[in-house]
Amino acid sequence: MKIRFCNKEDIDYIRELWEYCFNDSPEYVDFYFENKFSPENTILLDDQGRAVSSIHMNQHSLSLNFKKFDVSYIVGVSTLPEVRGSGKMKELMEYSLRHMYESGQEVGILMPIDFRLYRRYGFENCYDMLVQNLDVDDLRKFKISGEFKKAKKAEDLEEIYRYSQSLFNGYAMRNKKYFEQFIDEMDTDGAYIYINYIESCPEGYIAYSFEDNEMIVRECYYKSIESYKSILRFIYNHNTQVKKVEIYSAISDPLRHMLDNPKDSQFEIKPFMMGRVINFEKLIEKLDIVCDEDFQAFKIAVEDKYIDENNGIFEFYKELNKVRVRKIGDLYELEDIDIFTINELSAMFFGYMKVEDVDFMRERKIVCIIEMRELLESIYDTNTINHINEYV
Repeated sequence: MKIRFCNKEDIDYIRELWEYCFNDSPEYVDFYFENKFSPENTILLDDQGRAVSSIHMNQHSLSLNFKKFDVSYIVGVSTLPEVRGSGKMKELMEYSLRHMYESGQEVGILMPIDFRLYRRYGFENCYDMLVQNLDVDDLRKFKISGEFKKAKKAEDLEEIYRYSQSLFNGYAMRNKKYFEQFIDEMDTDGAYIYINYIESCPEGYIAYSFEDNEMIVRECYYKSIESYKSILRFIYNHNTQVKKVEIYSAISDPLRHMLDNPKDSQFEIKPFMMGRVINFEKLIEKLDIVCDEDFQAFKIAVEDKYIDENNGIFEFYKELNKVRVRKIGDLYELEDIDIFTINELSAMFFGYMKVEDVDFMRERKIVCIIEMRELLESIYDTNTINHINEYV
């Protein structure tokens, strides 16, 4: 067996893998392979000319600290049953991480089926999702402003999305083509997108589907609270059709503060998306961290079992008015130095965790906690909220 990139002759095998491992409808599988799948970004395990395991590295762009990062989003991790348990997926993951590093990417993301499977490879949870479950009747009091139209203009969806995401960190940067495909995807899945127009301007949108007696809101974004209230009333107007609604939102969503009796509803924060530092030195340079004149250099050790360039002793130092980092030695060459796992660094430098949170969960406490706090606070505001809602 050998690991290699996919070519056009492998697509039927890759599709067979996807259909075996995931419960998607034939229509959705058609959509994915026609619109999202990229052979040149898919790694497979070749068993005598047949793909028996694969990893898809779909290309996205993230906004971290208001900087654009081109990233690989790992999806479609799949293996046929006859190869499971052989350790081959570990080899595929190592291969994919090396490819991401050599491609010049600073970070990567992954949506896990099981977090335990991917923490061993340096991925750590960096995004949460707020899942809100309530009775549709609880939305009776809200009123509609403007009008709703079924989404046809991708540029209107893009405008709403770009405005709403400006409040967040780590979001996926979407363009008009993305929303053209999003409209097609929702149609393929038997789902719907409606846009709220107020005074002829696109102010908000809702993407949803129906399951049994429930409306599932995959996402809703808006430019004003007026539009959000309109969307909530739009949901209520389905009260003869469904009795319950489940809404997937950023953790800062204000709905629980807007309901008359939120106690009867359920609000659950769920870990959602993992992130990983791929190239630590390049990430620090790309984040473009401004420092004060009195910034003092300090050292940390980083433990990364899969990307050797990240594994070692690093020094944060000042170059002009910017923070830089350089590798100065191998791991464990110095004593009495803080050692951070790549998982810990990923959570912190995605803006998801504070160094105090990492320190609290450790047995061995962090010595350079003040220096790390000041460094991270010069990147992210203390109220930073990470949000992402990508599926493939």
